[in-house]
Amino acid sequence: MWRKSIGILFALVAGFTLLWIGTDGLHAFTAEKARIIDLEREQPKLPSATLIDSNSDTFNLKELEGKYTLITFMYTSCRDVCPVLERNFAEIYENIPKNVLGKEVVLVSISFDPENDSPTVLKSYSDHFGADGDQWKMATIQDGEELQAVLDTLDVIVIPNEYGGYEHNSAFYVVNPDGKLTNIFDYQQPQTVVEYLDSFLF
Repeated sequence: MWRKSIGILFALVAGFTLLWIGTDGLHAFTAEKARIIDLEREQPKLPSATLIDSNSDTFNLKELEGKYTLITFMYTSCRDVCPVLERNFAEIYENIPKNVLGKEVVLVSISFDPENDSPTVLKSYSDHFGADGDQWKMATIQDGEELQAVLDTLDVIVIPNEYGGYEHNSAFYVVNPDGKLTNIFDYQQPQTVVEYLDSFLF
């Protein structure tokens, strides 16, 4: 009887150990969560990429270094996740103190659909969500290789679907003043980003 009990106990311990290892100490219960944990540990540096914004102005991601940059990835013809993502981004934008916004924190919404999201289209989208075009820019990367390099660095998954749109993951990406990704937040919880910034900036 005692051997059976020891066997059961051993199996439980072994199972829990595998669960602990496989879920990063019970933190990563999904592949998406595991992806986020890996990215936050690696802190990849954003590559150089030229963007064109809703005012038809160009800028490079490298120019944003020296500030905290909050980034979303979207496309304007999206009818499900993207509007929620950008509405919640607007909530973050509205809750960042004016004395910090633009000086220590900037927001950039990057479209991964440059073929359709021209500056004119982005301007309409910006106006709809209240982006000012300066402290919160909506832009796209027209060079395909540069766009893919940015998506790959942040492990953003973008897959064309049968309806002419895209399947993609969504989140708030926080890039530090050194140009390195430090945090990824759930796009449905904008208050967590504000609280994070509040802990050391506001």
